[in-house]
Amino acid sequence: MRSADLPLLLASSVSDPESSSYPLDRIRMQKAVFLICKRGAKSWSELFDYEPYNWGPYSSSLTAAIRGLTNRGDLETRPFPGSAYGEHRTTPSGEQKAEAVWSQLAPQERQFVKAVKRYVTNTSFQKLLREVYAAFPDYASKSHFTG
Repeated sequence: MRSADLPLLLASSVSDPESSSYPLDRIRMQKAVFLICKRGAKSWSELFDYEPYNWGPYSSSLTAAIRGLTNRGDLETRPFPGSAYGEHRTTPSGEQKAEAVWSQLAPQERQFVKAVKRYVTNTSFQKLLREVYAAFPDYASKSHFTG
C-alpha cells in the first residue's frame, strides 16, 4: 500500500461504519492514520512519521498526502453540521481508487481499517485524545489538551 492510499481508504465509503457521531475531520484523520500505522499491519508502520504536536501525534507527511489527494481531485473536505473543519470524503474518482486498493487488502486488514474509522468517528474529541495519550504518552508532550 502507498502512503496516500490510507487517507483515501478512510475517507471512502468502503470503510464507513454503520453509523458515526463525528466527522472524519483533520484531527480524527490524523489519529486514525496514527493508530493504523502503530497497531495495524507491520508493512503499514512506516507509511507516515509522527511527532508530538498541539493535539497529539501529528504527521506533516500525512497533511501533505491529503493536500496532494485534494489537488488531484480524489479527496475533498465537505461541510459537516457542527464542525468547523468539515469532513474528509472521497470524490467519485477517489472512490474508484479507494475501491481498487480496498479489494487488494486482506479481510482482516479491511476489518481493522473499518474498526479504527468506527472508533475515531464515534468517540468524542476529549475521550479520543485521552485514550491516544494513555496508550502513547510520548506523543502528548507538546499537546494543548488539558482534559
